[in-house]
Amino acid sequence: MTVQCEVRDKVALLSLDDAQRFNALSSALVSEALQALDALKTQDVRAIVVTGRGRFFCAGANIHDLHTGAWLSDKPHPDNPVALFEALAQHRLPVIAAINGPALGGGFELALSCDLAVMASNAYLSTPELGLGVIPNTAMARLPALIGARRALEIMYTRRKVSAAEALSLGLVNQLLDPEEVLPAALKLAQTVIQGVPPGALGELKQSVNRQHATDWQEVRACLSRLPPEQWQEGLSAFVEKRAPQYERFWQAGVERG
Repeated sequence: MTVQCEVRDKVALLSLDDAQRFNALSSALVSEALQALDALKTQDVRAIVVTGRGRFFCAGANIHDLHTGAWLSDKPHPDNPVALFEALAQHRLPVIAAINGPALGGGFELALSCDLAVMASNAYLSTPELGLGVIPNTAMARLPALIGARRALEIMYTRRKVSAAEALSLGLVNQLLDPEEVLPAALKLAQTVIQGVPPGALGELKQSVNRQHATDWQEVRACLSRLPPEQWQEGLSAFVEKRAPQYERFWQAGVERG
């Protein structure tokens, strides 16, 4: 199992548990996470906390799964990380990210798909996708709404690390804590949210915000299909082969076409 799910005092704790691969979003992990969310429908659960076990929150999409190209089409795939992001963002219950370690690429997008976030002071966020010939499609849709287009573009363009302190100042996370305090704080925050409120008002609050700041999930999927295949194949192959990608020929081809 690459995902563990337990219920603590009416709060579901969904833990990515593939520390050997830094909790990368593989087909198997995404599928297990979605199954765990589906199983919660029959339980008395009122909030969800998402975290990672080990040193990482999540290192992003599994490169080997991404390299097959199946996730880079505009057709829905049940094990695509976007399916998990959409399920969390659209979930009827409040969802809190307990960012216990680095959140890269899809890991950053996983956190962006949660309603609230608590972060370890030694963690960081980044979107390295451009260097791999792909794009942070979910971050493209959700990050500008949180911090503005120019700041979002700068983070995605440069692929730099966003420290925990900067994440707090930008409003990307709600609390900054010592690493060992992150999960207890997220669970406590969940209890604060659900105590003394009825489900109808709580659910409508989240869904109304979603409607007013809607994410076009169809476009999130479709934009990947518009990427030139030879370019992302080069980027992902270079990563797997542990070499620098050779993109110059693609730039030159554009110059030659005028």
